[in-house]
Amino acid sequence: MIDENSTLEDVCFEVSTALDRHSITGVLTGGSAATVYAPNVYTSYDADFVLTSYPERQRLEQALAEIGYVPSACPGMYEHLKTVYTLDFPAGPLSVGGDYVHETTTLERDDLHLRILTVTDCVRDRLSGFYYWDDYTSLNAAVGVAQAHRDRIDFNRLREWTERESGSPPTDYGTRYAEFLKRLNA
Repeated sequence: MIDENSTLEDVCFEVSTALDRHSITGVLTGGSAATVYAPNVYTSYDADFVLTSYPERQRLEQALAEIGYVPSACPGMYEHLKTVYTLDFPAGPLSVGGDYVHETTTLERDDLHLRILTVTDCVRDRLSGFYYWDDYTSLNAAVGVAQAHRDRIDFNRLREWTERESGSPPTDYGTRYAEFLKRLNA
């Protein structure tokens, strides 16, 4: 049940479970995924779910209405009367940079579940904001998630992805990746 005391994580678990009850698959991405993985480091006020199934809008709205979310004045956004957290459904496909995401993870809590990017893909997602838009808030989120879950990060995959992303057009994201590693190990 979503109310004024619900955290973003609470909301995300409720939304993911409600979507699944309606056979809609959505994966939590972006800053909201970083907030779930590192709540003391990064705070987001909207939950970004990329839908990997494409339901009719009416079915999506019915699933969300069951937990109190209604369309907001901003197209594609949903709001709730009892919480500040909004919902957004960015266009798919599910990807990070030039890579399609084929593997996600599901977190369990009581009778609820949350489909979410893997920890490594969450870090890649936040690094992409730093690489492409010089967004240091995204870098801080990437570092925070990596510090909280260092043992679950595939650093070889991060490095290889950085090299691929640097290729077209030629950009030296390796320097930015080095900055990420320096902050991570500080």
